[in-house]
Amino acid sequence: MRVLLAVDASPDSRNAAGMIAHLAEPPDLHVLNVVDVEALQHAYESPDLPAGYFETYRKEVSEAAERILHEMKAELAPRASHIRLIADTGDAAESIVHTAEESRVDLVILGQRGMTATQTFLLGGVSQKVATYAPCSVLVVKEPAVSLERVLVAIDGSDESRKVVQFLARIPFKAPVRVTAALVWPGHQRGLFGPAKGPRDLRSAAKSARVKGEELLRSIMAPLAAGPYEVETEWLQGDPAFALIEAAARHQAQMIVLGARGMKAIKRFLLGSVSQKVLVHATCSVLIVR
Repeated sequence: MRVLLAVDASPDSRNAAGMIAHLAEPPDLHVLNVVDVEALQHAYESPDLPAGYFETYRKEVSEAAERILHEMKAELAPRASHIRLIADTGDAAESIVHTAEESRVDLVILGQRGMTATQTFLLGGVSQKVATYAPCSVLVVKEPAVSLERVLVAIDGSDESRKVVQFLARIPFKAPVRVTAALVWPGHQRGLFGPAKGPRDLRSAAKSARVKGEELLRSIMAPLAAGPYEVETEWLQGDPAFALIEAAARHQAQMIVLGARGMKAIKRFLLGSVSQKVLVHATCSVLIVR
């Protein structure tokens, strides 16, 4: 398995690196650090600063980036089958996506927020951009990866749901991990399994949807029945994104896993609304599977 880990000097970047320890198999690891020279220039070139200050500062930032890469290599060497270090310049999100394409990685891991080596220039939008444009699955890490004991998996019966399960079976996390597979019934007149025409119909539809939904959950999660996870299922109702976020908090899940939706042609560049809401609002880490 090939993994691209995007790193910088931020605490969230350290959290992202910690997630490598929870992969069941040591990955072929590509570690990338990007220095956004243009952004630095806008921030630090000023008539009030001495001539040549920016160039001196740019060199310091580049040297710091190299140190970060080699520190990460030393730290992660016992957990990877091979490590390749990549230093790049330019827009961080564009570089991560381009490197993921060029290296044909299976997974990108990065922190929710990053910063340059000075720890002053915030890049809060990078994770959202990478999750939207990357050609592969993306794990956005939002908290320290001390343990990975509980994972919430969103299931909706689509092909993306099946890809999520296939991903977890092919690229497993270290056991023991308890996986809660959750299916959300919106509870309005156009539900998961067809329209309802009134209150009585709606109650009947909810009952029918639950029976069919539980059958669907068991069917989709079947590839994980033999392990290495402990699997349970849950029926939720309400707005899909916020029902998933609430369920993750209730189960104290360290990660929500869901599909990206829309992976053909230009649709690759769109995240489904549920994926986008969960990525933005969830307090735990979010894995978006393609």
